[in-house]
Amino acid sequence: MKVPLIWLKDYIDLNKNPKEIAASFTSLGLMLDKPIENDILDLEHRMDRADWLSITGCARDLAAFENAKFKFPKVYKEKGKEPTKESSVEIKVECPDLVNRFNTRVFRNIKVKESPQWLKERLEAYGMPSINNIVDITNFVMVELGQPMHAQDIDKMEKPEIIIRRAKNGEKVKTLLGEEVELDPDIFVLTQNGKASVIGGIVGGESTGVDNSTKNIVLDAGNYNQTNVRRNSRKLKIQNETVLRYDKYLNPELTQIAMERAVGLILELAGGDYYENYDYYPKKKHTNPMTLRYKRIKTLSGMEIEPPKVKNILELLEYKILDEDKKGLTLEIPYFRTDIEVEDDLVADVLRINNYEKIPVTLISAAPPKEITQPIYKYEEKLRDACSKLGLHEHITDPLVEKNDNDQKQVALENSQSSEKNSLRTAIYQTLAPVIDMYKKQNILKCGLFEVGKTFELTGKGDSIDNYSEKRVLEAIYYKENLNPYKTSLKVKKLLGGLLKEMGVQNHYFQNEKNQTLIKQEELLIGELKYDSFTIFTEKLQKAETANTRIKYDISASTSEDISLVIKVGSIVGETIKSIKELNSSITEVYVIDEYQDKKLGENKKGVTIRIEIATDKSSAASIKEKILEVLSQNPDIEIRI
Repeated sequence: MKVPLIWLKDYIDLNKNPKEIAASFTSLGLMLDKPIENDILDLEHRMDRADWLSITGCARDLAAFENAKFKFPKVYKEKGKEPTKESSVEIKVECPDLVNRFNTRVFRNIKVKESPQWLKERLEAYGMPSINNIVDITNFVMVELGQPMHAQDIDKMEKPEIIIRRAKNGEKVKTLLGEEVELDPDIFVLTQNGKASVIGGIVGGESTGVDNSTKNIVLDAGNYNQTNVRRNSRKLKIQNETVLRYDKYLNPELTQIAMERAVGLILELAGGDYYENYDYYPKKKHTNPMTLRYKRIKTLSGMEIEPPKVKNILELLEYKILDEDKKGLTLEIPYFRTDIEVEDDLVADVLRINNYEKIPVTLISAAPPKEITQPIYKYEEKLRDACSKLGLHEHITDPLVEKNDNDQKQVALENSQSSEKNSLRTAIYQTLAPVIDMYKKQNILKCGLFEVGKTFELTGKGDSIDNYSEKRVLEAIYYKENLNPYKTSLKVKKLLGGLLKEMGVQNHYFQNEKNQTLIKQEELLIGELKYDSFTIFTEKLQKAETANTRIKYDISASTSEDISLVIKVGSIVGETIKSIKELNSSITEVYVIDEYQDKKLGENKKGVTIRIEIATDKSSAASIKEKILEVLSQNPDIEIRI
């Protein structure tokens, strides 16, 4: 939010330089987003404060913080002339679920011309070009009060009527920026004679825009469904000052304040005749009183603030005191504070204006709370650390995916916000693999990623919770450009071995079953292996047999040895692999790289080539290999091929 000091000083008198004013805003929670330039403060808006997207909203809080007088701009309270058939513009709302209020006025015989210098200076300081006095007034009021407004040329309408309805599928409108936009029924529009002229809450149309030939206008200030405007602005890829404000929740009452302010400026700068017109407001918003207890302030801040000071702060922020006693205050929330929901929001306001820096630093008076973190979460933190040591980068992805009709285990959402994200993932690979594609686009040609999270599956039919399951898993993926699948699989196995070694997991082996490779320890299934990734079931891994001590090693210095064997068809290779791994703690991985049958091997025989990864240098690895060959030669069911 840009705050030009030339504009800010219209509402508050401060004898401070720009740096001092910026420091005060920082204390209020509005930090500088960019360096101060040309006496313009560019403030970072982090909180859900709709009023902070207006100059008056920022000025009001600053005045309360500095204990200065806040001057609200002059508004025009007098009613316009009674509308006649010739002067009025009919308003019809056909989508009441999307329109909370639509406030309009009509002006006739106005003079559209260049804006006065004071108006142009303020808009240009904010970053808006001056167009003409009418358009500039709508922009000025929007920035000043935070309420978007829109003026349309009545004479450019085929019929003096505005109908607000949902757009037709494929309907198009040309915006004020000259771009043609295609719409759908989720978007609502303002129409004239059946044709869309304005995209509701987002941008005006070119067909009824105000120019120097305009004599008669209809001015509107609307309050719309916040979620709909946000969703459709992103869909249409339109982000502007109007959308920025509708993205926050605005009070419908603000349309009347903004209308009164704009009416006064139009009569002052453009003249003409002013008429009342239709104000669509079917359900008036009423706020419930809230109570602030003084003891709650002390509970949250550790300090006592005198009741008179609390009352003064709240009155400076324009809260209305309805009742007070020794325990606290009963308040009416001002219309512009749509973010206030609970008592602690009131406490935060008092502490901000009193200055957070005044909260005393004290020692903890009670014993620290007991550790309540579940063991699995602690274990997964160790897994994350281990993955990071192996050079893998952590990502956290959205578990929502597009429905796959071929996946019978997928859990579909009942009320999804998007057809592209209407189900829960059954594997983290589904959401982590697209991150690899993002890396490729950034010309990152080698990467290893991991994520610790949940997967979701249907285990039966019906809505019972017993028919759904959640698993906590770790997924790791490795990618290197132009690396063939075989070498990729070796790297993945190396990373898996390093992870299990770091976690102290002993004697794991691989078992092929139903077109998948399982990772097991004894009979415990701890994960699954693919050529480019592996999945670890974290709760199962936590139960796995672990060594008393962990041996750290450098994966990059490991050596591999291959041994070819002839065994009986049907023999369990996993038992052989297990026996090899038990021979020496330096053996990090043992896995099958080739398996074949040939008549030359003999009847009911098959050949198997095993690769052994040893975390040591070549000379030491050779002696370990000799020990392995010696042990294998003692097994009558195994023939070693030289």
